[in-house]
Amino acid sequence: MQQLTLQNLSDRALISDQLYRYAKGLDTCDWDLVASVLTDPFHLKAEMLDVDRTISPREYIELAPGKFLPGFDGTTHLNTNQLITVDGDQAHIETRMYACHYINPRDNTQTDQLSAPDSIHCNMQMFWEGRLARQPDGNWLFHEVHMGVTASEGDMNAMNTARSRVSD
Repeated sequence: MQQLTLQNLSDRALISDQLYRYAKGLDTCDWDLVASVLTDPFHLKAEMLDVDRTISPREYIELAPGKFLPGFDGTTHLNTNQLITVDGDQAHIETRMYACHYINPRDNTQTDQLSAPDSIHCNMQMFWEGRLARQPDGNWLFHEVHMGVTASEGDMNAMNTARSRVSD
């Protein structure tokens, strides 16, 4: 078991915050925020996208989140059960992401309307793993990300519907 020193606890909090920034960036379509937690380039293994290569943060955004997330009326990316291991200037995080995606066919984006029975949704349970390196300024950045879907519910065609709502 890892010793919990003040430095270790501080590092773990900073790393956890980076994952929260990533999720907030996805939910708000703030691509600069998403890119701010990734090295340039970084290695992405995303099984649902059939990607396993080194790319820039901008390429990642153009490849996936930028193509479909703006087409949803509401998204929430929750992460739980974080297991963070710090070893000097390197770290590893494992978590579970629950990604909720909603489209309101009536084009009404009020929160209470998004939960209406006729909303289109696609929710995914995902494993999410990242490797980080401490930067010279003390910040932690992800240089490897591995994610995949373990279960889903709802209409998986919602991704295509959302993509069709985003202008290229």
